[in-house]
Amino acid sequence: MKLPSSHTFVYCLLAGLVILSLHGCDKRNETPPPPQAEPVLIPQADQLKPASTSMDTTAPAASTTAIAMQPSPPPATTEPNPMPISPTKLDKPNALKIPNIAQQSLLGSEFSLRFLATGESFYTEIKLTHGILNYTYFEDTTGRCEKWIKNSPCWEKNDLKTISMALPNADLDNLYSIVKKSGVLALKRETFGGAKTGQRHYTQRLDISIDGQQKQLLYQSFPGASKKPEAFAMLETALLEYARDLPH
Repeated sequence: MKLPSSHTFVYCLLAGLVILSLHGCDKRNETPPPPQAEPVLIPQADQLKPASTSMDTTAPAASTTAIAMQPSPPPATTEPNPMPISPTKLDKPNALKIPNIAQQSLLGSEFSLRFLATGESFYTEIKLTHGILNYTYFEDTTGRCEKWIKNSPCWEKNDLKTISMALPNADLDNLYSIVKKSGVLALKRETFGGAKTGQRHYTQRLDISIDGQQKQLLYQSFPGASKKPEAFAMLETALLEYARDLPH
């Protein structure tokens, strides 16, 4: 057997090294697969808005980081107010307002009115206190007083009838305004009519308590009496109208 020459041996050795080197390069050039990214959890993700499902061809490539998101709860539905408050009622309050019952008691400024007129055959009392109007009257249903000639009343206390009703704020404001605008608080005297001592007459009484002020007025009614003050008559008429409107 003939041994190869030294040149041939060197050549074969170099060829073998080249083949090994190329094989190693191919292994190194292979790109390993990227590791799978772990999802990143965001605290309170349920408060985030869900991502849009529409496709956008111009959007950049999706990030390899996954965000775990929970769908947000549906918005709470509120039912409409069945009876909306009119803004005009809030923007334009009444110009004159009386204190409520608690404030009246605290400040000692209770708004109250009382009109009283009595005679042999009639009794009329209209009293406003704590927002309640009381109307007490006598009604001759039996004809007892038609021919009454005594100077004493033909009626008794158990003949009197009383009806009551709480007035709405608008009516209370109206009466309060009448008192303020009538000038009744500015009257200097307390007794009007001009009856002389012992002269027969019918007495009409008006008591007023408003904003801490009290006023008591008397009018003596008889033929030839002086004219009733306009402020007195204005407030008397208002109370009579409210009393007659009460449900009987």
